[in-house]
Amino acid sequence: MRWEYRSEMVLFEETDEGLTHPMEWLEDAGREEWELVSAVPLVAPNPDGIAYGTIGIMAILKRALDGRAGNGEA
Repeated sequence: MRWEYRSEMVLFEETDEGLTHPMEWLEDAGREEWELVSAVPLVAPNPDGIAYGTIGIMAILKRALDGRAGNGEA
């Protein structure tokens, strides 16, 4: 099976309730048969270049090029 890959960078948003994540795009991607393969935290450096906090994620998604679902179903 051949796969198509894409990535999405998601930055957290600071609100009165704390940090939130805009993940509505993930439901839309699922409707287009994309599957989440991996997520890597995005860490921001302080002025000295030392990591001090996670600011979001880099999400990696895949879908089959031949139109079949990832579980082998047509």
